[in-house]
Amino acid sequence: MAIPPKQLPHVPPFKERNTQPPRKNGLDTRGMLSVVTMWVSLAALSVAMLGAAKLVVAIFDDGLKNSLDGLFVKVLVLGLAFFFGWGVGLTSIRSFGNLVYPMVINIYAWACLIAVSVLYLKIIQKLFMQQYDMLRFWSYLIILLGGLFVLICLHLLVENHDLRPFAIPLLLLSVLQLFVIVYRYVFTSDANGWMLVGDFTIFLVMISISALMLMHIGILSPLREQIDSIFANKENSVNEKNSE
Repeated sequence: MAIPPKQLPHVPPFKERNTQPPRKNGLDTRGMLSVVTMWVSLAALSVAMLGAAKLVVAIFDDGLKNSLDGLFVKVLVLGLAFFFGWGVGLTSIRSFGNLVYPMVINIYAWACLIAVSVLYLKIIQKLFMQQYDMLRFWSYLIILLGGLFVLICLHLLVENHDLRPFAIPLLLLSVLQLFVIVYRYVFTSDANGWMLVGDFTIFLVMISISALMLMHIGILSPLREQIDSIFANKENSVNEKNSE
C-alpha cells in the first residue's frame, strides 16, 4: 500500500508593492489644479483684453480728451487683471503641465495680432488725414506698443513658441504704410511736411519690431530662461520632497 505524499503548507503568492502614491479621495489633485488655473487665467485675460479693446475704441471714437477721465485708473485695473491672468496661466502651463492651455494661448496670440493689425491700419489712416495733435500722436504710439507688449507676453507663456510667423503681417503693413507716406507727401499738394516726423516715427518703430521678430536673434531668451529656471527649481524641490 502506497503512502500518500506529505502535503506542504499553503503559501500565498507574492504581491507586488504599489510604488505609486495613493490618491486622496480618488482625486487627481495636479490635474484638478491644472484645469482650475487654466479657467481662472483665461477669464482674467479675456476680461483684460476686452476692456482694453473698449478703451481703445473710446479713444479713437470719442476723442482723447473725453477718454482722459480716469484713464490712469482704467489702465491700472486692466494691467492688474492681465498680469494676474498671465501669472496664473504661467503656473498652469509650467507648474501643473497643462497641455491644452498652450493651444488656447496660441489662438489668443493670433487674435491679438489681428487686433494690432487693425489698430495699425487705423493709425495709418489717422496719419494720412493729418488731423491729430502731439497728445493724440503719442497716445496712438503707446496703444500700438501696448498691443505688441500683450503679444510678447502671450508668446512667453508657451514654451518653444515662435514669433516669426507673427512678424509677416506687421512687415506687410509697414510696407503699406511706406506706400501711403510716399503717396501723401509726393502725389498730394496739401500735405503738412512737419507731420512727416510722426509718420516716420511710427514706421521706424513698427519696421524695427517686425524685423527683430523675423530675425529671431534671441532678445527675449534671457527672460524666457529666467522663467524656465524659476519653474525648474520649483519642480526639483517638489521631486526631492517626494523622494523623501
